[in-house]
Parts: sequence; C-alpha cells; structure tokens
Amino acid sequence: MTLGMRLGGSMLGVLLVACGSSGQRSNSLIRFVEEPPGAHCANGGTQVKSGLDTSGNESLEDGEVTSTAYVCNGSSGGETSRALVRMDAEPVGTNCAQGGTRVSSGLDGNGNGTLEAGEVTSTSFVCNGAPGNSSDTKALVRTTSEPVGSNCAQGGTAVQSGLDSNQNGQLDPGEVSSTAYICNGASGSPGVQALVRLEAEPAGANCAQGGTVVFSGLDSDRNGTLDASEVNQTRYVCSAQSAFATGWAASAPTDPSGEVPAGFWFNSGRKVSIFKTSASSRLKITISDTLAAGMGVNGGSAYYRLRMNSGYVSPDCFQRQYVWNSSGWTNTYSFPFATVCLTEALPAGLYEFDTWAFSSGGIVAVGVNAFRNLVLVEELLPTAKYGFSTEGGITTVSGTTFRKAPGRTVTFTKQASSSLLKVTLADTFRISSNMSAGTVLIKMDGFETSCSTGQYDGQGTNGDFHHPIVMTCVFPSVSAGAHTFDVWIRSSSTSAEAYLGWERSYPLLLVEEIENQKLAYTNGSSPSGELSGNWAGVGSRQVQYTVSAAQKTVRVTYSDTFRGTVGCNGSWGFYQLYVDGQPTGCITGQSSYNSGSSAQEHHHPINQTCLVRDLAPGPHTFAIWSTTVNPSNGTACGSNYFGWNRGQNLLLVEEMP
Repeated sequence: MTLGMRLGGSMLGVLLVACGSSGQRSNSLIRFVEEPPGAHCANGGTQVKSGLDTSGNESLEDGEVTSTAYVCNGSSGGETSRALVRMDAEPVGTNCAQGGTRVSSGLDGNGNGTLEAGEVTSTSFVCNGAPGNSSDTKALVRTTSEPVGSNCAQGGTAVQSGLDSNQNGQLDPGEVSSTAYICNGASGSPGVQALVRLEAEPAGANCAQGGTVVFSGLDSDRNGTLDASEVNQTRYVCSAQSAFATGWAASAPTDPSGEVPAGFWFNSGRKVSIFKTSASSRLKITISDTLAAGMGVNGGSAYYRLRMNSGYVSPDCFQRQYVWNSSGWTNTYSFPFATVCLTEALPAGLYEFDTWAFSSGGIVAVGVNAFRNLVLVEELLPTAKYGFSTEGGITTVSGTTFRKAPGRTVTFTKQASSSLLKVTLADTFRISSNMSAGTVLIKMDGFETSCSTGQYDGQGTNGDFHHPIVMTCVFPSVSAGAHTFDVWIRSSSTSAEAYLGWERSYPLLLVEEIENQKLAYTNGSSPSGELSGNWAGVGSRQVQYTVSAAQKTVRVTYSDTFRGTVGCNGSWGFYQLYVDGQPTGCITGQSSYNSGSSAQEHHHPINQTCLVRDLAPGPHTFAIWSTTVNPSNGTACGSNYFGWNRGQNLLLVEEMP
C-alpha cells in the first residue's frame, strides 16, 4: 500500500519562521547629517552614520546604522573652525579584511574648505561585512596610547572597535574593524591631553542591540578627567543584530520524504536555525510530524532523530517506532508523530537543527499528510522557571494497579500562586495484546491528577506497537512552593503488558511555570463520540483568545488521544486546527492497514503544535475539526474518535514573544 495521499482545499497562512543568511557580502555605507549646536556638538558639526547595507538597496537605512560619530566644529580665539570629513576607499588589508571606507575628519584650520592631511585628527574604518556574516556578536572597544607620529602629531589615544567574532570577550587584532585617533593638542593648545571615556550604551535609538558609547575630547582644565563640557566627539560602537532568529525559531513546512527503503539514514528535510544568546540557557525542541515505519513487512521499525550542527544533539534526541502482529501479516501504518527534547547548557552561538530517519526493516516515510510539519526551537533562558528529568529506563507492568516508572521525577518550586504549571511527558509507550489498553498517569505530591493518557491497539490478532508519545497538561490553582511530579503506568489486564521507555534516547518530564496572561486554554475530559463524514468540529475542543496586537505569532498546542476510521483497513482519518471557522492547514492523520484485511482500531496519544501568524488584533476562536472523507475519491469509511481514556483534552493557545 502506498501512502501518497495529499489534501486539497483553502488554507490560512501559518507562521513557520526560519531565518538564514544569503551568504553574500554586505557592503559598508556612510551617511552624513548636519548636527546642530547642542549636546553632541557645542558649535554644531557633522553626524557621520555608518553601517552595513544588509538590505542590498545601496542606501543606508536607519535600521542598518551601527555606528554614529560626531565631528564637531571647533572654536579658536572666538572664531569657529569648520569641521570637515573626507571619505576614501580602503583596500583589502589590515584595516579592513574585506575592504571598506576610510573616514578622515578634522578641523579646517586654514579655512580653505579642504581637509588636508595635516588637519586630520580622527580616522575611522567602516569595513564591509564578510560573506555569511550573520552572528549576533557583541561590539567591543579597546583604547591604547598612540605615540607621536603620522596619526597624531602630538601623540594621543587610538580607539579600536569591532565585533567579538570568536566570543572570547576580548577584542583581538583580527577583529578590529574601526580605529579612531584622539590626538593631543588638536585645537591648538599644546600640552593639553586627549582623553577618552567609555560607557555602556543600552539598546535604543543609538544602538538597536546596545553597545558602547565613546566620549572623547581635550582635558582643558587638566584635571585628568574628561568632563561633560570637554566632550567634543561622541561615537557609538554598536553590537551587531543577528540575521538569525533569537528566542525561538521554527522550520518551514516541507514535503513528505517519500518512501525510503531500509538500511541507511536520510535527511527528512525539516531544518531550523537559531542564535543562542546565553551560555547558561538550554534549547527546547518540539516536533510535530507523521511517521510510517516498517511498511510492507511484519516487525519493521524506524528511527526518527534530531541532529544539530551536522552532529548529534547534546544529549542525543531519537526515538523508535515498531509494528508487529502474531499472524505474520504485512503492515502499513502511518501515525501522528511528536517528540520534545531538551539540550544541555550549550555555549552561545548559532545552532542548526535538522531531522533524519532510518528504517531497520521495511519502508519508512516521514510527513505523509502532515502539511504543517514543524520543528520549533525555544531558548529557555536562565531566568525561565522550569524543572526537568531525563532519568529513567524501561518499565513494564502486567496488571491494573499503577506502578511508578523509574526516574521520571521532578521536584519544582513554584514561585507564584497565580501562575500556571505546564507539564510535558515525552516517552515511548506500548501495549502488547490485541484489544488491550495501557494508561500513563502523572502524580503530583503523591496524588493522582487529571494528566493521564491511554493507548489501545486492536487489529484482529495480537500485536506489538511501540509508539513515541508526548502528553501536555496544564495545572491551574497550584499553590506556590515545592511540588513533586512523577510518572505511573498500568495495564488494562493481567494478560496484557504495558511498556514504557523502549528505544528512546531518554524520557523527558518537563515542568514549566508560565504566567497566566497572553494565553487561553481548555482542558476538559470529554470524549468526542463517533465522528464521520465531512469536516466538522470536535465537541468541546475550542477556545477563544484575543490577539493583543498586529503581526503576532500564536502557538497552539493540542494534546489528546485520537483514533482514525474504526473498522476500516487502509483508510485515513484526519484532524485539523481551524481559526474562526476556517482551516489553517495545520493538519495530520492516521492510516492503518495490514494484509489480513482486519478491522483496525488504534487509540493513540497525539500532541500537535501549530503556529499561526498575522491574525487581526482582537478575539479569535481556535477549534479542532475532523473528517473521515478520502480526499482522492470523496468516499468516507468508519468514524474518528477523540479523547478515549484521556484525563485532559488540552487545547492551549499562547502568544509568542
């Protein structure tokens, strides 16, 4: 059986953000603006704005300005000497590795309107950007004594600036992109020393990403301190803005992988890059997709793995799906797939994630009928409130009494009574016998909670379905203070074995404290009943949220159980996020087939994550809809069912920062 089905129809736009570098060099540009008398220049002067032409339109726009220097008119004997600026091309060399512009400035001492070599008191280099230069690096400044010579006739100070490309906290010689000379006695007062004062510049109009402000001038009162009244030049050395997303980033939707035979790893096409801003933070990765494992055989399996920077994630992030039946029938099963992984504290810098798959038996296919497949990466800063466990191995239970799973325990101190707790479990789950079930439960402080999910597999013969799962729950009204969460498991009978933790890099239990604002949710426990036919809403699975402003991105998490097209063999059942009664295209489905032509019934946990952007400010209704109609021929088979043996049917809407 081939899984090449695609759905048609209208779809709303969905935000899937992945920023990247074009790999082209950005040229430096300079713009002059007249500076009136004021705080920057007592006698007026010229404002010199510089930066890289990242838009490529050959115009230095306000958002591209990374440095502003003030070349001020001077006063000598009651007459004002005009400040002049001269620009010359700077070839590739020690001053600019990619070439650029030399900016010379000084006072027109002889009044001829030309800045001559002997009148130059400051030289800056505005350098072109290197190809692919897109890191979010901080600007650094270093001052050194400048001896008497061609740069300063009376000696002075060299102010070197640049971006900390290797992020070692020091401005190395190869990182210097601008040098300004503050020369002694530049205004005709021999023996007066040039002074420089550096201060941190917060993010704002002068430096969008923050940086350093460099004040310079002559120590007229000879007190060894550069007083405010002595400042005659102000320059801003600004930190560079990242060309990659920070805070969070998401992959763009990609096509299904197609059917790939067993025996080799292949890239399934999902890719996302993020610039990590803190060396103390972790990255949380959430994946929504579909996975068909072991197609065309019995006992086939497949791995789904996340990779980072062409290597493994630290710690590794993989999980395995397995399908088998005791009658020897060949299988073709495609189930919704989800996982959540958490990195260790990695150094700040650029990280690229992509997804890979491998079949150890049968054909594997990734992303069939998952039209908005998603890899979402979020940086959990050191200030974030969360706790987690990646401990715990395999556990098996044959019986109806809950047993605690090893590891999988988090003790978390909640800071505020008004906040919510979001609890996520990512694991693998299996029930061994035909028409048997298992249940996974989260306990808090030793008591059972509504955070539970079941799994049921029926196919006319005994089977073995190891299924990667994610369950997300929300807990309101939890008191501030320490609370302990752990995981429990049971089977529906003594003859069926429930199994947790098979072939997964690690189980993840994550507890996050989130502010009860800019979100809305419903987490009831109502089964949907049997649903068939064309697209229609799924019972109580809808919530209204008011978008705060234009151009916001909204994340929707839907966590439930789903069974597609009961009693059929090889048919598809679908569910999709709708907004204001319109489809978003964030859709996935389940298809079950075996060569024994037996009726299929598989209630599996699902955890779908969707990103929606550009909704108008104001209230919107988010809802889950369902269909059993085959889009290729318009026929329907069986019925879908949501919420079987589920404690919370969670639909959570959160506005992204």
